Amino acid sequence: MTPFEPRGAVDDRHRNEVLKLRRAVHDRITDLPAYPLLFDALRTLLDRRRHVGVLHLDVANLDVVESLYGWQVFDRILARVADVLRRAAGAELPPSALLAVNGVAGERFVVFVPEARSGKDVEPRDLSEIGEALRERLEEIFDDEAFAGLAPRLGFRFGHALLSENPFYRFERRVHAAVEEARTLNLRRGRRWERTRGAELRKIIRDAAVSAVFQPVVDLRTGEVLGHEALARGPKDTLFEMPAAMFSLSSRLGVAADLDRLCRHAALRGSGSMPARGRIFLNVLAGSIADPAWFAGSLGDGLESACLAPQDLVIEVSERGADADVGRLASAFEVLRSRGFGVAIDDVGTGYASLATLEGLRPDFLKVDSSLVRGVHRNLIKQELLGSLVNIGGRIGAEVIAEGVESEGEAEAARAAGVRYGQGFLFASPAAPRPEETSP
Repeated sequence: MTPFEPRGAVDDRHRNEVLKLRRAVHDRITDLPAYPLLFDALRTLLDRRRHVGVLHLDVANLDVVESLYGWQVFDRILARVADVLRRAAGAELPPSALLAVNGVAGERFVVFVPEARSGKDVEPRDLSEIGEALRERLEEIFDDEAFAGLAPRLGFRFGHALLSENPFYRFERRVHAAVEEARTLNLRRGRRWERTRGAELRKIIRDAAVSAVFQPVVDLRTGEVLGHEALARGPKDTLFEMPAAMFSLSSRLGVAADLDRLCRHAALRGSGSMPARGRIFLNVLAGSIADPAWFAGSLGDGLESACLAPQDLVIEVSERGADADVGRLASAFEVLRSRGFGVAIDDVGTGYASLATLEGLRPDFLKVDSSLVRGVHRNLIKQELLGSLVNIGGRIGAEVIAEGVESEGEAEAARAAGVRYGQGFLFASPAAPRPEETSP
């Protein structure tokens, strides 16, 4: 403190430094510490006990939930899980249990259990029972209206281990090893879960149990409908109802191409019952159009049965796949355009494709990812980025579509940035054609 600096200013600066340090070592959403902060407390527990139990909790499929409902729901789930774990102390957990997080994303939790609920030394069987009891308590989250519908998509997995004192190993290494052992057991259970889900997904593909819903793409100035994006749906009220879950697993199983083909057929079949559909935006994997002549030919029967011409179809490829082999994809785009198809790059703004990539591909449409559109009216940086993408679109001859528009504020900000088209819940939810709208 300088002679001329008020003591209050020093106190404020100290408080701010403490808060910054706390934010660095505590998860922002759950307010739980990173588990290395508990080393001293764990040493004290091991002075009194032969060993301490370690439970490692993963919230499965949170990435799928985030892609469907946004990061706000992701954060609310983590906060609720942390709250349930805290309230479990003295019930499913002994009062002396310690809670922490493992990893910067905060979706992995660590529970240190110093004793069984009977008060005796904790054993692996006790940890299994505690894990099952906690799972039951956590699944009560789904009874809350705010999380209704998530039960088929979320899961809670526990792995366990014992932390014991060992004079041959540094204490910190023993803690890390125990946490990793519990996590590894959790991963093995996850792989068993994946094999089960994999069999379900293969059956969905075998039975062609995929349908399509449609969401309009509208002119932000006039409200006129340009067309509809076809969105795949798996069996209702299952993990695989949404395409993110299906494609995430299909890529690991090696059946992504089969699923992609099935989704295309479902989209064309569904579009045939839409009388005023405009252009149909069809998502495909970049690998599916590696041979554009074959790809266009494979669409022939579906186009004919849906009474569609190539000019009615816009082929969308995610920005995530566009950067893999720009030269080949650019050639495929040229072939498709020569046959009458429109082409689009989806998920623009997620950071995968460079300006050079977009210039090389020269799509007809740039579809801006919803993460860039969300809250754009309150974020100057997002507004500038959106304006930059509009400039890029003008440079390469592409119209810009803002995805995930959910409020008038977002729509107005997109218009102000020069975006021509919008898509999102503000205009309509994805839906199957209504029976009264079905063509005869």
